Amino acid sequence: MLIGIDASRANRPEKTGVEWYAFNLLKHLYDLDRVNSYALYTDKHLATDLMPGIPNFIEKLLRWPINRLWTLGRMSLEMIFKKPDILFVPSHTFPLVGGKKNVITWHDIGYEKYPETYTSWDLASLKQGAKRAFKIADQIITLSEFTKEEIIRMDKVEAERIKVIYPGCNHERWQPASEEQIIKVKNKHYLTDPYFVFLSRLSLRKNPLGMIRMYNAFREKVKTPHHLLLIGRKEPYYQQIDEEIAASPFKKEIITMGWMATNDLPALLSGARSLVFPSIYEGFGLPTIEAMACGCPVISSNAGSLPEVIGNAGLFAKAHDIDTFAQHMQSITQDQDLRQNLINKGLIRAKQFTWERCAKETLETLLSVN
Repeated sequence: MLIGIDASRANRPEKTGVEWYAFNLLKHLYDLDRVNSYALYTDKHLATDLMPGIPNFIEKLLRWPINRLWTLGRMSLEMIFKKPDILFVPSHTFPLVGGKKNVITWHDIGYEKYPETYTSWDLASLKQGAKRAFKIADQIITLSEFTKEEIIRMDKVEAERIKVIYPGCNHERWQPASEEQIIKVKNKHYLTDPYFVFLSRLSLRKNPLGMIRMYNAFREKVKTPHHLLLIGRKEPYYQQIDEEIAASPFKKEIITMGWMATNDLPALLSGARSLVFPSIYEGFGLPTIEAMACGCPVISSNAGSLPEVIGNAGLFAKAHDIDTFAQHMQSITQDQDLRQNLINKGLIRAKQFTWERCAKETLETLLSVN
């Protein structure tokens, strides 16, 4: 049996949550199946760390002359002339034509709830992609019960077509760093004061504007100098973030670090006061698990899937409740027993998420549709 997988997002050099999901899932599928044949569809040659190195997983380079519309154009042609038995799309949308059977991971429907936080191109693409996915998919994977219920309620998809499979955490990478590693990474980034981490794409739905205001409120309460590290790729509307920082009385303490490779992140998280994650809407929230795995306490919004994912291992507030977020930041700074309790709970919670289990359940789902 031939299983085709869209590997294009897993192959992106600057990965965020959905790309890391596709990357780690693929890497663990390589270890599981030696029976079926796989075609890994990609618009560029697979990076060295994504090359399978086993004979039943083959790179399928689909060249396309323009930067946009690779999925709707070149992937659709491939489905017409060389249709796989099963097409699996882990982190994007289906082409116009599917495989003989079709499985997709749909990460969230934030575009339905908060359309104003998307560009017009992205919004149109996601809405059309969802319409196509929910029509032709034999099975839809979601990363949380929350997203499953949202799709059932808002898109009228039958519950039996949706399978919840939690993503994993790479525990070899995401683990508490030594004091020596923490000092080294702090020196590298010139961090002399205690700091909080905001780790996400800098898009409006991740609430970076609220994060800056929360930090301002925290610093009004706690007079000791700190830093706020905004770590993530710049997105449209970034000018609003620049303006918010410029207006902050603590602007010299707010550091925009851009997208960052994972090399330094475990040590940065291990040394942080906490991860602050005030997202307006989430289908999972992978950075919260990775932070907890590093022994970093988590302060999170209670939006979307986040209470389901974090459980009792974090502190919660409504996404726009600046005062409560600031109070939680103060509590973690001043109450070491609370902080240590959250660290302990977080380490336990994070261990429940593994890529081995995610890949096993995903493979079972793929095989079940044929």
